[in-house]
Amino acid sequence: MNNDTNVLFVSASAADETVLETLLAKNGTGDDVTLSTASEAQHFFDAVYSEMQFQVIVVDDVQEWSDWRSVVEACKKHRPNALLVLLVSSDAAAQQCSSLLADGLAAVYPRNSSGLLALARLVSTLAAQSRSFSLRLADSRSAAHAGDETEEERERLVYAVSHDLQDPLQLARRYAAILNEDFERELGDSGSKVLNHLEFNLNRTQEMLDELLEYSRLQSARPERTPVDLNVLLDEVIALYQLTLDEIGGTISKQHDLPTLIVDRRQFHRVFQNLIGNAIKFRSERPLHITVRAQRIRNEWRIGLKDNGIGIAEEDTKRIFGMFERAAPGEDYPGTGMGLAICKRIITNHGGKIWVRSSLGSGSVFIFSIPQADDAGTESHG
Repeated sequence: MNNDTNVLFVSASAADETVLETLLAKNGTGDDVTLSTASEAQHFFDAVYSEMQFQVIVVDDVQEWSDWRSVVEACKKHRPNALLVLLVSSDAAAQQCSSLLADGLAAVYPRNSSGLLALARLVSTLAAQSRSFSLRLADSRSAAHAGDETEEERERLVYAVSHDLQDPLQLARRYAAILNEDFERELGDSGSKVLNHLEFNLNRTQEMLDELLEYSRLQSARPERTPVDLNVLLDEVIALYQLTLDEIGGTISKQHDLPTLIVDRRQFHRVFQNLIGNAIKFRSERPLHITVRAQRIRNEWRIGLKDNGIGIAEEDTKRIFGMFERAAPGEDYPGTGMGLAICKRIITNHGGKIWVRSSLGSGSVFIFSIPQADDAGTESHG
């Protein structure tokens, strides 16, 4: 017997469909839901007249081939047992459409992150109810993790909000590129200056969104731990910045060989890349020098990166590890303000901590700790 919850999604938006599938998977019900999409009139009527039993029909209020009211009427006529949900263009429209709930619609949601989250919760609840149920008491593990729901909801919201931002941002970037390519002469010098400023800020916003998505993925990603020689990893990161270091006369040295730790190699490559990149960005007028050292203290290794840059005010030393937080004005030091937040998330995922000792004008020392078993985290001798 097939206990899947069948959902018909009447929409031309592949992006909305993808986000809904992703949210259902994050809710743990993706395998219990069959999602069918009708993007054209023929697809819709083929589905409505088919033998498929749809428990939920989601109708987008924007259809090129019909108005949504006609679509809803057809569903009510041919699929009277299906739960009808309408997606509308904004929260305000959703409130205005609430009067329609008595007219055959089970729910009206805005077509944005919060609306898709609510829709995913509705479908997940129906899918859970469709599965065979048990009379056993909830186990202790389920009760212990009940408090994690708020954090999981926040992670899903971050992912869904990224969906809201991606499409309009990409569209704005395309339009700006078209204006720059096709109308540069008509815009003149002042118009080109404004357009270049617009493109710069759109690109910066895209970078911030990409960093936000990376941070969101790290919140739920388990580190793929393998033995990693930090000497080799550091050399790889230095190679990435070698041309820049040569141009500015900067150097990076180790006080001694670094250990081999059981960590996620890709993630720690990102940690070293962010910390060294920050040291280069926030260098002083003195020739930049970065010193890397490691020390084992009881059951953890501590890795430190010391620079002779501009330093950080004492009151900012904790704040800079937050999302989009910056210790220096963005105009002078461009960036997303997510680098240290990502470092902190990676270190936290490995059970460690990261902190900084610094003062303005005297450089900074970034230190992170990584717990290691007695038989893990050996010193390299290469």
